[in-house]
Amino acid sequence: MQLLIYCPKVTPRIKYTFNFVLREVLGCDFEFTGIAQDFLASAQPKISYADEPLADELFFASAPLLKQHAIVPIAIELTEFGDKQVPFAVADSALPFDVFAASFYFLSRYEEYLPFEADEHGRFRAELSLQYQLGLLAVPVIDNWALLLKNILLKRFPSLVFAKRKFSFVPTIDVDRAYHFRSSGLLKNTIRFFKAARQLKTDKMLSIIKTGLGNNDPFDTYDYLKQIHSEHGLSPIFFFLLAKSNNNAFDSNLDPNEEVFKSLIFETAQYASIGLHPSYASNTETHKISEELQNLEQISRQKIDSSRQHFLKVHLPQTYLQLIKAGINHDYSMGYASQVGFRAGTCTPFFWYDLQLEKQTHLKIHPFAVMDVTLQQYLKLSPQQAMAQIDELIANIRLVGGTFSSLWHNESLSEARPWKGWKAVYEHLLKQAANA
Repeated sequence: MQLLIYCPKVTPRIKYTFNFVLREVLGCDFEFTGIAQDFLASAQPKISYADEPLADELFFASAPLLKQHAIVPIAIELTEFGDKQVPFAVADSALPFDVFAASFYFLSRYEEYLPFEADEHGRFRAELSLQYQLGLLAVPVIDNWALLLKNILLKRFPSLVFAKRKFSFVPTIDVDRAYHFRSSGLLKNTIRFFKAARQLKTDKMLSIIKTGLGNNDPFDTYDYLKQIHSEHGLSPIFFFLLAKSNNNAFDSNLDPNEEVFKSLIFETAQYASIGLHPSYASNTETHKISEELQNLEQISRQKIDSSRQHFLKVHLPQTYLQLIKAGINHDYSMGYASQVGFRAGTCTPFFWYDLQLEKQTHLKIHPFAVMDVTLQQYLKLSPQQAMAQIDELIANIRLVGGTFSSLWHNESLSEARPWKGWKAVYEHLLKQAANA
């Protein structure tokens, strides 16, 4: 049975938010009406979303945000809900806050369109986010609110039908540096060897020697990844950085014309999904996205329409507009470098809403919850502490039947410093997430 929603004026923001919360997360069909008489006369399960109720229906008070058509700083009133504070407080409503306005604020990344103090890479910092400040970042709060909404609706309308959600896991691997020493050449590796000797880094010296003798490069963890993903029945996605080696200090992968690198990409594409890792330089030299994408398609002999930004450099709306222009339909950059959790407040893939044009786009955003670098470098966790953090994230996502996506790197599985002991963390992650 369909849910009827009375809303005096259905704006693009309202349509987008209700579609996501009700249809995408809850699997509940609905329709809007702006005609009060039709709403009052209907025998359907029904709710209203407005400034005030029409009668004694299930009423959700609306905050101004979803009725607006501008990107301006807004004063957000907070209220207590459970043991947390939540935004967009309202009165005389089924909930003490506007769950739809709060969901839109997080989902659209509204605060990232406003002036902010960026980090050293020009990124919006997790610590500036409202979710972080309210202690909501580590949970998929929109999905939690959606389940709460479902319970409220079912209590009033037991005949309403909702889809059943099932937890899923998508492991993703970023290949920033395909190999550490392989294909570097004798001169460069000789310099590296003597530098390591001066610094008494015996592990690095041994790796250089072994690689020179034909042993596996320490970053060559691809056979291991293929095997362990297969053992767990998982379908990983690999994102390859194809920047020209002279771009800048942050684009340090092999030259995309190197035969060993091309072979790696082609072979990986035979058993896993692959996507583009747009270079650091592509954020300012935007033509590079199309060039790198075309190169990846030529090497893999596949059509590529997925990406994840190198260094997670997402500038709204410019980054997403450039990806759409290049032909990307799926982006996996929605997460923070410095904190684990849910940048957009959800563990459910969603279509990007362009706040400047006030419309939903066809670019689908796939949020990730945890990155190896976040755990090891930003949060300074030990492998044991990292496992506990991963367990908590997985548990939070299982509660809502959402999608857990992880971000790892081939080099963090090398067991070379500083990643000694971190292969066990990834194995723990796969075991916990793949365990249905």
